Amino acid sequence: MKKTLVKSYLRYLLPTIATMILYSTYTMVDGIFVGQGVGATGITAVNISMPYVNFIFAISILISIGSLNLVTYQLGKGNKKKADEIFSIAFAISLIGSLAIAIPSLIFIDELVIFLGASSEVKTLVIDYLSVILIFAPFYVVAYLFEIMVKADGRPFLATAFMALSALSNIVLDYIFIFKFGMGVRGAAIATGIAQLLPALAYLAYFISPLARLKFRKFNFKAYIVKEIISYGLPGALNELSPGFITLLFNNVIGRLYGIRGLDSYTIISYVMSFVVNIIIGINQASQPLISFNFGKGDYKNALRLRKYMVRSAFILSALMFVVIYLRPKLFIDLFIGDYDGEFLDFTSKNLRTFSIAFLIMAYNIVNASFMSAVKNTTYDFYITILRGYVIIGLLIFSLPWIFSKEIVWHILTISELLTLFVTIFLVRREEGEIKKLLARDMRLKYKKDSKNNPLNP
Repeated sequence: MKKTLVKSYLRYLLPTIATMILYSTYTMVDGIFVGQGVGATGITAVNISMPYVNFIFAISILISIGSLNLVTYQLGKGNKKKADEIFSIAFAISLIGSLAIAIPSLIFIDELVIFLGASSEVKTLVIDYLSVILIFAPFYVVAYLFEIMVKADGRPFLATAFMALSALSNIVLDYIFIFKFGMGVRGAAIATGIAQLLPALAYLAYFISPLARLKFRKFNFKAYIVKEIISYGLPGALNELSPGFITLLFNNVIGRLYGIRGLDSYTIISYVMSFVVNIIIGINQASQPLISFNFGKGDYKNALRLRKYMVRSAFILSALMFVVIYLRPKLFIDLFIGDYDGEFLDFTSKNLRTFSIAFLIMAYNIVNASFMSAVKNTTYDFYITILRGYVIIGLLIFSLPWIFSKEIVWHILTISELLTLFVTIFLVRREEGEIKKLLARDMRLKYKKDSKNNPLNP
């Protein structure tokens, strides 16, 4: 039984991790190609746009993860019709929500880029990049919903294949549009948009084919379903949005403390951090369907086992990234900037190593927050996410550099994650205790039932 669970977990984990690595690749590819092909100003423009791109992706996670938990829970209870209805409602919300964001953003694009912190030197480049991204936003949101739902449909390797198509398309088109056609940051944005369009169409073809088990179904909008989708998806969305929020905070403070050299250094760090967070989110995506399914059918022992698998996977992968960063920080610097001096190399290498310590603690906090949602405790997930991604780091970044020396700014993420860790451990122990009570209750009921049906009992 335990070996079967491990196999099921790995069956979802490996392709999902591969998918998130591919996703991270084409998230980073724009920065790499722009940094190499346009220069420091270009990559700064892309980095300024990233918090808003994070916001769009957070909306897709809000809908996708929220509906994923509901769909897999209904499938675990054997209610296929209800699962189809939730899937169809999620698709409709994705289209409506993405258009409701993209259209006003395009109308007020000047005000938007100023809010993101674009100076007069890079404002035009930020508009060039972000306006194209917004045009493709509906495909961005829908493609991610379909990617999550194809895993709930039992075909995680299909998601990997379509993500590979998307990542390779983005890489090839980035090269063509930036280096061959000289289209700069606008070319990078068009490449990213097309790379989202292709898998969205491929997934749509799958879900309307006879191969899919989840089907589009006529439905009436039900407020309670929409509310539940938002409730279960909000922690994951806030978790995804937090790197963008953190980037805004660090851009503001590091710019004041260190100037353009500090911003260039942090740009590289933020891309690496995004890559690590996406890998951890991949662990969450692989685990949540299995945990929700087992929790839905009352197999609490397997739900707890899966949490242990999540934590171990997160530690191994984050530790691996920490070792690579610590031993070869230059590898990441060369990836994004082609021309720099020795002083910048030493400065950024030191800062990157400092930040990487936080990745080890961050992994534990993120996967345990995800576990809470999978077992229908979104309140605890919300507490962890808000603390680590917003409250603690916000308080620390606007206080510690002015209390201590400015160098402490590079340690703030680690301090924030460490403080959150104590809260996470406390909440995990409470939730495990509640689940063990459910397990003990079911064992007592089973014992009474077996005793009643035993003909040898007096």
